[in-house]
Amino acid sequence: MMSFKDSATLALALVGAVLGIMNMWRSISHDKPKIKVTPRRALPFGDADPRIDFSIEAVNLGAVAVTVCELGFFHNGTSGRSSITVPIIFDGGPWPRRLEPRTAVTVHGRSDLIDGKKHPIRCAYAMTDCGLTFKGNSGALKAISKALAAGQLVQ
Repeated sequence: MMSFKDSATLALALVGAVLGIMNMWRSISHDKPKIKVTPRRALPFGDADPRIDFSIEAVNLGAVAVTVCELGFFHNGTSGRSSITVPIIFDGGPWPRRLEPRTAVTVHGRSDLIDGKKHPIRCAYAMTDCGLTFKGNSGALKAISKALAAGQLVQ
């Protein structure tokens, strides 16, 4: 039978081990890049190109800065992708964009430049300079994909 001293030592050792594992997990998770990708519909206003009809927002949810160098769409049935080669950014910032923690960039584009008829759009993506790819989906993207598959411009 264990004495009170041995039981207390064992309990404290177990608490310490659990807290150590939790701290290690948090440390690994903290240093990992995380980008939330959200495709949206866009409505041009002012002197913007009236053909702009979608946007992709990339938000850095991680604790480290990352550089987003490419945004676009992955397609169903193929490994191909449609990247936005000439991004339209209304905030006047540079491209590629370095995102500090909790900052975002929104890139606008035209659906008539995407080949969505042959291979429907599966999801939006953001690629970093270090080669990491993050994906995102939304109801707006499903509507854009459906309109492109039907051969219509998004309205």
